[in-house]
Amino acid sequence: MNYKNILFYLGFYALLVSILSIINILYSIYFDFILGINIYLITFVISLIISFVFLYIGYPNYKNISFIEQMFFIFLGFLLIPLLLTIPYYLSIYDISFLNAYFESVSGFTTTGFSIINNVSYYDEPFLLWRSSSQWLGGLFFLASIIGTLGNNQIKIKPIYLVYSGAAGRNFYSNFSYNIIRIILIYLFSTILIIFLFTITGIRLLDAFNLSLTAISSGGFLSTNYLSDIINDDIQTLILSASLLLPVFNFYLLFNIFTKKFNFNNHQEDIHLALLILILTLFFYFLIIPYEGFFEVLLAISSSVSTSGISIYSSNFDISLFLILLTIIGGSLISTSSGFKYVRFYILLKISYNEIYRIVKPTNIFNKNLFTSESKIEEEDFMISFLVFILFIISLFILSSILSFDNLNFENSFKLSILTLTNTVNSSLFGMESINFLDLEIFTKVFLIFFMVLGRIEIISFFYIFKKLIFKDY
Repeated sequence: MNYKNILFYLGFYALLVSILSIINILYSIYFDFILGINIYLITFVISLIISFVFLYIGYPNYKNISFIEQMFFIFLGFLLIPLLLTIPYYLSIYDISFLNAYFESVSGFTTTGFSIINNVSYYDEPFLLWRSSSQWLGGLFFLASIIGTLGNNQIKIKPIYLVYSGAAGRNFYSNFSYNIIRIILIYLFSTILIIFLFTITGIRLLDAFNLSLTAISSGGFLSTNYLSDIINDDIQTLILSASLLLPVFNFYLLFNIFTKKFNFNNHQEDIHLALLILILTLFFYFLIIPYEGFFEVLLAISSSVSTSGISIYSSNFDISLFLILLTIIGGSLISTSSGFKYVRFYILLKISYNEIYRIVKPTNIFNKNLFTSESKIEEEDFMISFLVFILFIISLFILSSILSFDNLNFENSFKLSILTLTNTVNSSLFGMESINFLDLEIFTKVFLIFFMVLGRIEIISFFYIFKKLIFKDY
């Protein structure tokens, strides 16, 4: 494995960290937060130096990056980029230990939203802006990396391309360079649009900015202790729900709409997801919790499917178990949402139905179409989807067992494990707001860090990397 190739792309994202540092510096100067400006200056200098060094080392052969190197780059990115994001936390006046600072940055970069901060109001605005920026950058990192890996010409419905197929890794540089500008522009446009919509509805600029960074990345960090401190009416709730749905759908959906290249056949997964969200919202609003506001129910469903977890849901009717199961399903694979991914859920459900029905009518010819007749579900697609599901269950069991050693009861251990593996914040939506991450044992935080990363890159990817590193000839 040529690690120099990996360093080049890590250097690119280190450069983005330095840009975020500049934004925080300018914000601190403009709003007179001069006292803490030095920590962002230090972060800027360190990130810039590391960026130039990595780019210089990796430049000679940066175009020749193999598939295993691509996968290793994504894995290392979720571990190493947070080290740069850790600097402002660790050097701040708030006396945050290195492990807690790293936990906060990994949680942000993986868009999980777990936090060692119990009272947000105690921290200054640039600090909170840095938290939200970390998850925004993490969402961008995941999108750019996964799209570069899959390849521009292979972003189709065909599920074999949606499970890290090695055949897609031959043109990573061309795919990455071709898409990175598009990705950044769409990502920035969506963020600015959400900020604008929130601002015109009466939300103050800082809250609108933080909330937009959280929504577009499907993260969980907020600039206040409670979402209800920001969202006060139905219009704001509707805008937030729509904002949370953006990272649920295929990233290219928005791009295709604006370029007038939208084709229903290419976005069947998105149509299915939209119908699922609508049906679930109507079902719960009319049949389960009719006394809760419609927009509050929509927000709860949208937040769960997007694996964000933020909500203002306050009904006495407990639907936390159902909502936490929605986080497992997740959204489109080409999105910032985590979870099992809807296309795999669809494959498992359809094939399972066919096999059960085959027992009743064994001579029948069964439909194996994936959404439309243009794409078929192959046996390999089902096997990979099934493998991902089994590995998720095994990971859930392992993490739950580990968490149980830290005085967490079975329910909390189980729920927290699901939220960790789906990179979803522990909000009141799931009955988990009482978890105090600051008081957790060191070993618990370390394992949570590892499984947050594992949940983001998916365990099947980790095993692929592990296999290639240990058994190099196979």
